[in-house]
Amino acid sequence: MTDLKPLLDAAATDPRSRAWDEIWHQSSHQGKYDAASAELLPWLAATCAAFRPEDREKALIFAGFVAVDAPESRREHYAAEIAALRAMALDRLPVATSPDSDFVYLLQAVLGFEGDERWGKELDRINDGEVGVTCPSCDEETYADLAGTEPGLPGPLPERLHALALEAGRPEVATAITHLFGRTTCPACGTAFRVF
Repeated sequence: MTDLKPLLDAAATDPRSRAWDEIWHQSSHQGKYDAASAELLPWLAATCAAFRPEDREKALIFAGFVAVDAPESRREHYAAEIAALRAMALDRLPVATSPDSDFVYLLQAVLGFEGDERWGKELDRINDGEVGVTCPSCDEETYADLAGTEPGLPGPLPERLHALALEAGRPEVATAITHLFGRTTCPACGTAFRVF
């Protein structure tokens, strides 16, 4: 990362500043955030806290990506900041007015703050409407259209995500979650299997 101070200063004063996009870009490499990005967590926590609650979403989403990729030693060091960011994200879920796709990113950020390595990075597959899957029977690789999968909530995490979406008045997201964790059928051999 290059010197971010001018960008951080600009972003801290305006939640809609283009500086956010540049910080995001400079902090990641092919969608993964390097260990140095974890040093942004205290700044992100302070900046988000200074913004009005309705202006925090983009910064919280970015912070979720940074937190989930942070090394464990940095997550432990910045545990208080990550907890504060998580609390702000959870507070926004039921009142966010952003589109459903942004709500999914905010929900994913919560999982990132919680250290969920998989869903803190991959819950946004819901926004694509389809996911790549491999049949456990014949190894056929295909795409499953989420609208065509058999719905399911096979455990505490899917149930929790579904409940959070419903509580936030996001029935389409709640339905998409049931499909992401549902079952599909292999077009090659006819085997039914869980998407995730």
